[in-house]
Amino acid sequence: MASANVQEDLTCSICLNIYTDPVTLNCGHNFCRECINIYLDTKERNHEEYSCPQCRKKFLGRPELQKNTNLSNIAEKVKSLADLENRKCFKHNRILELYCTEDSTCICVFCMVEGEHRGHEVERLEMAYEKKKTKLRNDLQILKEEREKTEKRVRDLHQHKATATKHTAELKKKVTALFIEIRKRVDDLEKRVQSELSRQAEQKSISELIQKLERKKEELSRKIERTLKLNTADPINLLQDRESDGHTEEDMELANNETREANEFVLSMMLQLGLSNINKTKDSLFPVLPQGTNITLDIKTAANDVEISDDRKIAKSTDVKQKRRNPGIRLTHYQVLSTCEFSSGQHFWKVKGSTSGIWAIGMCYPSTRKEWGYIGHNSKSWAIEWSNDSYEVKHNGKTKHLYPTITSNRLLVYLDYKAGQLSFYELSDPLRLLHTFTTKFTEPLHAVLQVRKHTDNSHSQITML
Repeated sequence: MASANVQEDLTCSICLNIYTDPVTLNCGHNFCRECINIYLDTKERNHEEYSCPQCRKKFLGRPELQKNTNLSNIAEKVKSLADLENRKCFKHNRILELYCTEDSTCICVFCMVEGEHRGHEVERLEMAYEKKKTKLRNDLQILKEEREKTEKRVRDLHQHKATATKHTAELKKKVTALFIEIRKRVDDLEKRVQSELSRQAEQKSISELIQKLERKKEELSRKIERTLKLNTADPINLLQDRESDGHTEEDMELANNETREANEFVLSMMLQLGLSNINKTKDSLFPVLPQGTNITLDIKTAANDVEISDDRKIAKSTDVKQKRRNPGIRLTHYQVLSTCEFSSGQHFWKVKGSTSGIWAIGMCYPSTRKEWGYIGHNSKSWAIEWSNDSYEVKHNGKTKHLYPTITSNRLLVYLDYKAGQLSFYELSDPLRLLHTFTTKFTEPLHAVLQVRKHTDNSHSQITML
């Protein structure tokens, strides 16, 4: 334990206590930082020369205080041990000199010999203290490293947030510009279509034709009346009437284009071309999405506890074992692969899962199918699983639960092979991103489905939409 001589060497000559944050003057003497600062402040207020309170050496100016790290460490240890020396066993009134490692408590010799710690593993207090200090130093180093990692993560997140905010602002500008242009083009298209309608109407309206025919009818009625009167006239007047000699039968049939309605074909073509140009405007600002991939299931890979529909679009768990051949390429654990594989490009497809049972959808490298087990339980597959009305994502044996409110058991799966991204979206309005896996794909991928029973024996089913 700490001896009186050691404590004397570690005692501040000002406060007469063991050093606290010891500092050294140029003369080599040590003092508590607070003690020497108070002493020097007093000299300064009294306009006295600065000097060492122990050897009285004078200084031209206020002396610099150098931290004495080694002395500080020794003083702290002695303080701790001195505190322990002053603490006694409440049962035997003896100094606590030992440490029981089994019960993690300080004890006296009598506690070890005849007390409740008899037969326990014990250490000298100084040794246990040094071990604990060493462990604390190691823990402190680990905590500092963790803090550095956390600080770096915070910096990275701040940078990511700034980048995401900038990207969002740019997207907002693009969307705003797009809709301004779309509204302009729609307005122009409406004006052109309305103008064409007016032009067609001006060619010859049905109302004009009706008026023309009404006038012709009145003229014919007048001629009929005059002709009837001539029938009763005397021979001389009848023969001398020149108007009756000039009457000839007119062609009363109207041309087809005189009664034609507005030409819907012309209007439809105008709308189709106009809307196509508007769509091209959208494509110039935003990337053209790939066509949805038509996924069919490869029955040769289906496990014998999976039932496949005739159109190979539905996988369903079943208790009736399917009698299929090709055991060398057949999966186990209620799984089946897609017929198509993906080694480049962007692709998406939609699925609908049952609200019962347990089902999963994802991607995998088919080269390792013999080593699988459940999808997502290895480094060669990525999956999202539905169970108990909630989702969780799985990869390499690690599981992450997704806690947002589930509104749909319909999913959209999006794969960008080159970018190394596999995303799962909930088919809601609007689409909601559930999770994105990011990696570097090194082999062709296949879609993989898994359908199995729940503990309540309810079956599951997945339909490729």
